[in-house]
Amino acid sequence: MQFRKAISEIKGLQYLAEELDLQSPMGKRFLLDSEMLYNETELNIEYDLTDKVIQSIESDPKLIADIQSKLSHLRDIKGTVGNLDANLILDDIELFEIKSFAFHCHAILNLQKDLKQEVISLPNLFCLVDILDPQKSGIPSFYIYDDYSEELAEARKNLRIAKSENGDSEAKLEELFDKAQEIESKVREELCDKIRVFAGDLRIALNQLAHFDLLIAKAKQAIQLSLNRPELLKESTIYNGMFHPMIKDELLKQKKQYQAIDIELQKSVCLITGANMAGKTVVLKTLALCQYLCQFGFYVPASQAKVSLVNRIMLSVGDDQSELNGLSSFASEMMNVNQMVEVSQSHENVLVLVDELARTTNPVEGLAIVNAVADIFYQNNTRSVITTHYSGLNTYFRKLRVKGLDKDFGDQRITKNNINSYMDYSLVEDNTGEVPHEALRIASLLGINKEIVEKAQDQLNMNASKEEIL
Repeated sequence: MQFRKAISEIKGLQYLAEELDLQSPMGKRFLLDSEMLYNETELNIEYDLTDKVIQSIESDPKLIADIQSKLSHLRDIKGTVGNLDANLILDDIELFEIKSFAFHCHAILNLQKDLKQEVISLPNLFCLVDILDPQKSGIPSFYIYDDYSEELAEARKNLRIAKSENGDSEAKLEELFDKAQEIESKVREELCDKIRVFAGDLRIALNQLAHFDLLIAKAKQAIQLSLNRPELLKESTIYNGMFHPMIKDELLKQKKQYQAIDIELQKSVCLITGANMAGKTVVLKTLALCQYLCQFGFYVPASQAKVSLVNRIMLSVGDDQSELNGLSSFASEMMNVNQMVEVSQSHENVLVLVDELARTTNPVEGLAIVNAVADIFYQNNTRSVITTHYSGLNTYFRKLRVKGLDKDFGDQRITKNNINSYMDYSLVEDNTGEVPHEALRIASLLGINKEIVEKAQDQLNMNASKEEIL
């Protein structure tokens, strides 16, 4: 999967992509074209490069800033290099683009030499610079200089003299001008032949500098957001202090605290229960975000992470607009889940994340569906997480519960604006099979009409009495 497709599916990924301090258009293209990585060796190479940049930022931030400044002057000359490689004659604008690019590439190459370690290997384009800057001006502008041809210099001289003397006819001036243009075209063609041998090096430099731009942006973001390098494991995925950067940032703007969580996933099914507003959906979205970040070579939002690689991430959080394709919410969800089940039965190495499975159907059938789907994931050792409100879950599934409203309220009045401050989002093992019944408590704390709460509680009491009698 390419990064451009992943960001369309995961909002948190798009948020982090937009926050990257990329300097060049090639860096942005390189990011969007990046492929998800499935090989530990390739990922560790990318992490090692990011480590090097982080060390360089910490030891010499000014030097990295200077490199970024040079990167910001680069243009994406992929098309121009393609024209050069295709034996086309470049115009002055295209020759200027190549000269400017070569200048800045050479400057970055020299700046990188001042780092304690090489991050990216760059081709030396000094010979190209030398060809395109015959006057040794050191200025990244371009012109078909007289230095390229004595014949051209003579033709231009004759044209200037004719213009200054004002004695020649228009026809004579036009003849001299055409001759100068003819020689200039010939020089441009010869010049393109000379620099065509650098097309391969230019293509390598484009790719390497785009990668360098992205590495610096990744490293700066890792430092800024306290992201950490994941350790790659074969079996378990373990996060300590896992958080969602976009949500954390939004809470900070509201002067609220974000509670990071710990979670461990095995090659099996894990059910998460908890009250409304307990953050179950956020857990799933953060797990998906972390897996994508890891496999696109980013550091992950956790104080410590050990991640098992997967071939695919399958997420169903119920926020897809099923009405657009003519399906009900339940039908759309079942289509997604059916695909997940088929992948599980094929024993593909996937991470499956399902939020509130079968929440839009009646509780009796909903519970049956949850148990059936979870049982398939369990039997096929599919690394999966399902959040649910249903009680009566099969006893052999691993069950986690969000602690919920376990904090001391003191004398504080609970409102919709501060209730999150009293919610404990940590996950605890809970094999009772019963989900927390906090809906009425939350409604009461939020000041919902008392008659609603009282009548609902009476109904619960009546149902409990009937069950005792039975």
